[in-house]
Amino acid sequence: MGPLLLVALSTGLATGLGALPFLFRPELPRRTYDLVLGTGAGLMISAATLGLMSAAIERAHGPHGIDFGTLAQVLVGFAAGAGALMAMDRVIPHRHAGGHHEHLAGEHHHDHSEHHHAGDERQGLLVLGAMTIHRIPEGFAIGAGFAADDAHTHALGWTLAAAVAFQNLCEGAVMTAPLRRAGWSRLRALATVSATGLAIPVAALVGYTAAAQLTGALPFSLAFAAGALIYLISNEIIPETHSHGNERIATLGLIAGFLVTVCVQALGHTH
Repeated sequence: MGPLLLVALSTGLATGLGALPFLFRPELPRRTYDLVLGTGAGLMISAATLGLMSAAIERAHGPHGIDFGTLAQVLVGFAAGAGALMAMDRVIPHRHAGGHHEHLAGEHHHDHSEHHHAGDERQGLLVLGAMTIHRIPEGFAIGAGFAADDAHTHALGWTLAAAVAFQNLCEGAVMTAPLRRAGWSRLRALATVSATGLAIPVAALVGYTAAAQLTGALPFSLAFAAGALIYLISNEIIPETHSHGNERIATLGLIAGFLVTVCVQALGHTH
């Protein structure tokens, strides 16, 4: 439990690190942002499928073949994870992909009126809501990964943590930009953005407890985390990277991120 909390907290604080460039410069090239965000999506897709779902499906294979009861848990868990994110997406006010691109690509019209600053602040708060939604399934997935048995604990948990941390670095930038445009001080913007990452250790504890303490719940919990991540990637991250004419570079980043996790897992299985 101790290592999990430390890893989850460090992963959450990576969001604050992503905010640092915007404390000293007003813009980030959109092409660079989409490439990095696409790479993070690839890392998370592979961690969800090759990691979480693979570990869940393994538990459906018993000594006498497929345990259809466990397989049903996996299928229901995946659907429930995606459904939970869909419900949060409808309930929590936030801004979807593409709503903040002008703040990253330098296309912002320099209207310094009070009305425009108020719009920037509202936009920033909506983006914060979106990223807070992201933190919950990410933390749950890390917790469920660390709760897996000895054959997966370190490889799966650390792979998920690394993928989420990389993603959070990039998302820290997108949260900070509109807040700085709205006139927020460096300290206030950094503290607010960093605070969103604190949802990760809390969600990680929930994921770990659900997977490790509830009898027979590990396959469901692993699949639930995978379904939530896949919904998040498909509904938020990929549309974001494809909203500004950089689809090809973002897709190349996604492929590269996926292959990185494949290599990490392959090397991990050699030891």
